[in-house]
Amino acid sequence: MGEEHVATIFNAIRAIPGFQHINPGVPASWFVIIALGVVCALGTRRMQRVPSGLQNLVEWAYESLASFIERLMPEGGRRWTPFLGTLFLYILVMNVLGVIPGFVSPTANLNMTLSLALVVFLTTHVVGVAHHGGIGYLKNLAGEPLILAPLMLPVHLITELARPVSLSVRLFCNIFGEDKVVGSLIMIGALIFNAAHYTLPLPLQLPIVLLAIFTGFVQALVFLMLSASYIAGAIEGGH
Repeated sequence: MGEEHVATIFNAIRAIPGFQHINPGVPASWFVIIALGVVCALGTRRMQRVPSGLQNLVEWAYESLASFIERLMPEGGRRWTPFLGTLFLYILVMNVLGVIPGFVSPTANLNMTLSLALVVFLTTHVVGVAHHGGIGYLKNLAGEPLILAPLMLPVHLITELARPVSLSVRLFCNIFGEDKVVGSLIMIGALIFNAAHYTLPLPLQLPIVLLAIFTGFVQALVFLMLSASYIAGAIEGGH
C-alpha cells in the first residue's frame, strides 16, 4: 500500500463527521487490529492435524508465547496466553508499523500507550479482588502487620498508581524517539540528495530502521513481562 493510498484512506476517515480531529495513530491501530484478526482467522479456518502454511505460523506463535508466559507465571500461566499474547502481538505490530512509508506507529502517541497500560492496571486489580476477595485484597495492600497499615497502604497505593505511568511512558518515549530520529534522517538524506544531485536519496535512516524493528520487539516483550509480573503478583497477593 503506497503512501498516497494511506493518506487517501486517512483523509476519507477524517471526512466522517466527528472524526475531523482524529489522531493518525487511531486508524493505524484499527489497521493493526484488522490485520491480526485476518491472519488469525485465515490461520485457523481449516485446522489440520499436521499444520502447514499459515496455520503452522499461528500455532508456532501461540506455543512460543504460551511457553514464555508459563515461565513468567508458573501458576496457571498458559490460560493467560490469549490476553498477554494478544497484547504482545498488538504492541509489536504497532511499534514497527511506523517504519513502513505512509504509516505511523500508534504507540508513538501517549494516549495509546496509556490506554494499554490502564487495561493492564484494571485487569491486575480485578484479578486480585477475584482471587482474594475485596477485604483480602485490601489486607494485602495494607501489608503485615496491620499496625503498619497507615504507613504501608499509601506506599502500596503509590506503587500501584505508578505502574501504568511507568508502562505507558516507557513505551511511548522509546517509540516516539525512534520515529523522530528516522524522520529526521530521511529529511537529511533528502537534503543531501537535492544538494548533490544524486540519482537516489541517501538511505541514512536504514540503520535506525533496523534498530527500531529490534527495539520495537524488545519494548513489546518488556510490556508483556511487566504485565505478567503484575498479574502474577495480584494472584499471589504480593506487591
